[in-house]
Amino acid sequence: MTKEFPANWVFEQYKNTAFGFEIKEVLYSKKSKYQLVEILETKDWGRVLMLDGLMMVTEKDEFFYHETITHLPMALKEGKVKKVLVIGAGDGGTVRELTKYSQIEKIDMVEIDEEVISASQKFLPSLSSKLSDKRVNIIVQDASIFIQNAPNNEYDLILADSSDPEGFAATLIETPFYNQIKSALTENGIFMAQSGSPLLQADELNKTWKNLNLVFPHCELAWSLTPSYPGSYWTYVLASKTPINKAIKQKIQIPDCKFWKPELLEALLARPSLIENILNI
Repeated sequence: MTKEFPANWVFEQYKNTAFGFEIKEVLYSKKSKYQLVEILETKDWGRVLMLDGLMMVTEKDEFFYHETITHLPMALKEGKVKKVLVIGAGDGGTVRELTKYSQIEKIDMVEIDEEVISASQKFLPSLSSKLSDKRVNIIVQDASIFIQNAPNNEYDLILADSSDPEGFAATLIETPFYNQIKSALTENGIFMAQSGSPLLQADELNKTWKNLNLVFPHCELAWSLTPSYPGSYWTYVLASKTPINKAIKQKIQIPDCKFWKPELLEALLARPSLIENILNI
């Protein structure tokens, strides 16, 4: 039977699936040059950032995503990480986790939509508070344009914390973009990007994996959880010019983590049969 929901419920619809939550208040709603930016106060999930009606992050479970996309590649990285490029991530969660490493000297964050940054700074301080760190350089620009002008061998780590590859973000899983990422990475640098749900976005995951392997000689896949994302079970691709040894290189205990611990690395890099079938491995 179909249940009638009151007007104060919001649903994110992805294809034939919807995720809903009851809201207390709309804290922010503004149409930017690129998208509708909203921040909602909800009853169960804390504050929620939504872009064009799609849920990007909730205060309640963001740590699964941000800790995975940051600490997993850091644990794999040979040698010190000094310079990092973050693509997207206007909410600040990935930058927050990166600033926990004293070895990092510079973090370039490239976000196309200034409204996402300003709204997050005002309404999501638990995520955005470290955007003011002196090592962080915020660049408001299309990442596909920025990366064309990035110096060769510049970054030890590049993280693509972007929205789904649609609209202005569609180019971020294409081979020209990956070629530019490859040029901007140091010789043993690591690129990591979110690659969606294997349950609901298998086609996007397959395309991402295929294009990445056309450019990089060494690719891996990781997974994690984000309960508020469609499908909950989330994937990430990793790539490098040199072999990625899936053993821990930097066994650092990171403060204030709710999910990540170095002991999780082996499990998160293991490929379930479901993913191997999607990727035709």
